[in-house]
Amino acid sequence: MTFRGEWRWAGLDNYAFTLDDPDFLRSLWFTLLFCAVTIPAKILIGFVSALALQRITPTWRAVFIACALLPFIVTPVVGTLAYSWLFRDFGIITWLLQEIGITIHWLGSDLASRALVMIHFVWHGTPFATVVLFAGLQSVPKDEIEAAIVDGASFRHRLQAVILPHLRTLFVFLALMMVMDGYRVFDSIYILTRGVNGTESVMMYNYRIAIVENAVSRGAAVAVLTVIGILVLLVPFLVNTWREQRGLR
Repeated sequence: MTFRGEWRWAGLDNYAFTLDDPDFLRSLWFTLLFCAVTIPAKILIGFVSALALQRITPTWRAVFIACALLPFIVTPVVGTLAYSWLFRDFGIITWLLQEIGITIHWLGSDLASRALVMIHFVWHGTPFATVVLFAGLQSVPKDEIEAAIVDGASFRHRLQAVILPHLRTLFVFLALMMVMDGYRVFDSIYILTRGVNGTESVMMYNYRIAIVENAVSRGAAVAVLTVIGILVLLVPFLVNTWREQRGLR
């Protein structure tokens, strides 16, 4: 399917060329896969961590939060470089895996390279989800929890009936933020893999076209398509939020 001949008259050659470009389609597919894998992982791990924070003493809780926030606070480039050293051929993670008989060359295959950048994104963004959800847990009505305990409800039932419904808005908020971050991910991929082995995201593709190949007009077209893509991904969350707000009135 080609768009270039049909769209030339409308002055949309750059958009048509981009939509015809197999490299753009591959970068788009990887970006969507990247979001689909990392966003649920960050929210799930963040939620489990927030629940765990509820059960430890305030002193250890402060230590845990301080340690967990380090990847999120450190400058992304510095944090990504430190992370990459862990997974190099002489890195401690690679060495530990080799000690148990697992040898992985992280830049040697598409699967390993994609796992490398996805693990980094989860590692970097999970602390934010943990702090947000932990703050939300502090506002869960204690009388409802106590009533459920008196009625003999198990933790799973309390989770389903009280905690999760109370945190629904925060889950939507986190998903919105993470969709935007995931769709425009650039720095971590650039430092870790340079976009090789099928890890080129839409933003990496845009950088290559606009800066490396100096095709500024096509780069602008990709930027517009990126904004449209983010809006498309956000529509379900925005519609759900709008419906919830109408229901509260």
